[in-house]
Formats: sequence, structure tokens, C-alpha cells
Amino acid sequence: MAEAFRRLLLPQLLLVAATSAVFLVASGLHPAVSVLAGGGIAAVNVLILARCARRQAAAPPASAERTLRLLYRCAVQRFIAVALLFALGMGAGLDPLAVVAGFVAGQMALFFSGTTHSIAK
Repeated sequence: MAEAFRRLLLPQLLLVAATSAVFLVASGLHPAVSVLAGGGIAAVNVLILARCARRQAAAPPASAERTLRLLYRCAVQRFIAVALLFALGMGAGLDPLAVVAGFVAGQMALFFSGTTHSIAK
């Protein structure tokens, strides 16, 4: 499982760093730091997803209803965490466009590294 995290976090780190560098050159330091904050939000999202996947993989086989309940609970946890972190970032005076750009860059790592089912392995 640790190898799957590394395979996912490395592309995420690279994409966020590249996006931050573009914002640094184009707009300055404050937006570049905001991109890094958005990438951090994406990383927290992935960590919550990985925790849910690890729990599900370690749990004994369950009914479809229980599995679906766990999936919904994980989705709600991720949604609430991301919404709170975005609100915190906006409240702290970060550049909204840059935060969203960093978050999107971080989430693109999920796309580029394939499906998230490899996290549970």
C-alpha cells in the first residue's frame, strides 16, 4: 500500500509544483503559495480516500448495503474536509483562482496515475 501512495503522491507533487511555478512566474509569490495550499487540499482528499480504502480492504466481507454505506460515508467525509479547507483558505486571504488551480492540479494526479483502486492494494 505504501508503494501505491508513493506512485500517487509523486505525480500529485510534481503537478502542483509545476502549476505553482507557472503562477510564480505569471503572477508572483502570493498566488504561487495559494496554488500550494490548493495542492495540500487535494493531498488531504487523497489521504482520506486512502484511509477509507485501507479500512475497507482490512474489513471482513460485508453485505452490499454495508459496503455502499461505507462508500457514502467516505464521500461525505471527503466533501466536508475539502469544503472546510477551501473555506479556511479563502478566509486566510489566499488567491481563490490559484487555490482552485492547485486543487485541480492535485486531483489530476488521480487521473494520470490511473484509477484509485490501486490504493487499496
